[in-house]
Amino acid sequence: MYIYVVSFESIEKRLLFAVAKNIKETFGLEVRVSWVASPFKYAYDPQRKQYIAEKVVEYLSTLNYPGLVKIMALLSSDMYAQDAPFVFGFASKREAVVSTFRLSNPDERLFFERVFKEVNQKIGHTFGLKDCSNEECVMNVSLSIDAKSKHFCHQCKKELETALSQLTF
Repeated sequence: MYIYVVSFESIEKRLLFAVAKNIKETFGLEVRVSWVASPFKYAYDPQRKQYIAEKVVEYLSTLNYPGLVKIMALLSSDMYAQDAPFVFGFASKREAVVSTFRLSNPDERLFFERVFKEVNQKIGHTFGLKDCSNEECVMNVSLSIDAKSKHFCHQCKKELETALSQLTF
């Protein structure tokens, strides 16, 4: 069983493999990395110059890979959702997408850390975790992504472990 990390755009390979390592360490599942041509022009809003997050996730739901449990896409373009002018990421039950567009920083360590936090939160949502009130938890909806940890609080970690234990291998 695998979590697949896919890129549709010019995401640097070093970032993709660092995200894969972060996912394996955080969720304890094997990770596979793949590049996919960007066939979902219908998900792009040319007037806003942003991808529509719901439509990207909808496209991801059509992909199927051997042993796929969850799929995480990384985009370098900006993204918005129906109720927000921009989003860092978006998730459904199996699919998630993170845009690196607004997470960038000249400090590469900080940039990677921001991406890890967003990826962990979105994959957490795919496992049924809700937003958390603990300000240090990765599931916290914070005004500043830098203010929270990339880790789960005790309660969210318990919920995640329960969800992971229900996966059938």
